[in-house]
Amino acid sequence: MTTRNTDPVRHPCKAADAIRAFNHATLPTRSGRPGIAYPGTVYNAIGAMATLAHRLPQALDHIAIALADLHKTRHLTADHGTPTQHATTVAKALREAEHHATAMTEALERAHNASSPLGYCGPIDDADDL
Repeated sequence: MTTRNTDPVRHPCKAADAIRAFNHATLPTRSGRPGIAYPGTVYNAIGAMATLAHRLPQALDHIAIALADLHKTRHLTADHGTPTQHATTVAKALREAEHHATAMTEALERAHNASSPLGYCGPIDDADDL
């Protein structure tokens, strides 16, 4: 749990770094083998991505609430245009992102369910998926 003295932005930055690390860890090998060797790993990765996507709408809503409060209390300025114009655009885009995150969650849950019955029947390499 974070305290009010903790910069909340560090959390999505860490999540972005974790996705980058996942991307690097799952790159195909030089020999062309996939970076994920087994369907169980696919299942677990999709499940983790679904969990991440499921949590995004609430996080985006918290950002929108914070910005609305800053606007309502007249604590916003703008380099050009008006604070209202920019706050309205941000709020609209965040709502759109929430809808996309919900759709992504639903798609990932379908992929997770569809990958559930898959198994592996090839050779086992102890160095894979460590």
